[in-house]
Formats: sequence, structure tokens, C-alpha cells
Amino acid sequence: MQRMTTTKQLQQAITNGLLEVTKAECSYKSSKQIGELSKETFMDNLAFINESGIFSGFIDWHYDKILSEKDVYIADSGAMNPYTDTIVTVYLRMNDNATDEEIQKALLFEESED
Repeated sequence: MQRMTTTKQLQQAITNGLLEVTKAECSYKSSKQIGELSKETFMDNLAFINESGIFSGFIDWHYDKILSEKDVYIADSGAMNPYTDTIVTVYLRMNDNATDEEIQKALLFEESED
């Protein structure tokens, strides 16, 4: 079951050493073309979006654990948004010292009453 997360939460889970990017892709719904992004490009763009401030709470990110592979998560943005043609997908591996509970706590978006 996919859960929502934010740009900020995704970046923090990676920079805090819970998850490591193994692969990033950019695909297009209309043409079904898929292009691979380097890990550095993905991280640079994620940091840029997060640093803009306005998009750090962006919640179009969805994530899930891949059950067929040990310690692998997948996160995407745009797949469930009918107003965009672009989908960014990132494959993440759990670091050795991380637990599923820590990752869920770091990634899971919960609305606040603010």
C-alpha cells in the first residue's frame, strides 16, 4: 500500500543515512519513454526543490516497500497526479543500521492540525 511523504521527509531519510538511492528514473505517461537520472542529479534536484522552501512540504511523493526484494523501497512523484505527464521514480535501499520502523517514522506524512 503506497503512503504519502513530502520532499523534505524523503531528502532527510536519505541524508540522515536511513536510505540510499540506488537508481532514479524520469518517465513520461504519454510516450512511455524512460530515462535514467544519475544519483547525483536526483539528489541535487531534490535538494534544490527542498531548499526553495515552498515545495519542501510537497506531498505528491508516494512510497512503498518492495516486498519481493529485501530492504528495497520505491518512491515516485507524478504517477497519481492526472495533471502531469512526468513521473520521477527513485529506488532506495535500506542502510544496514536502519530499521523499517525508523524509515516509516521518517517518511510517513501525517497532517497536522496547524
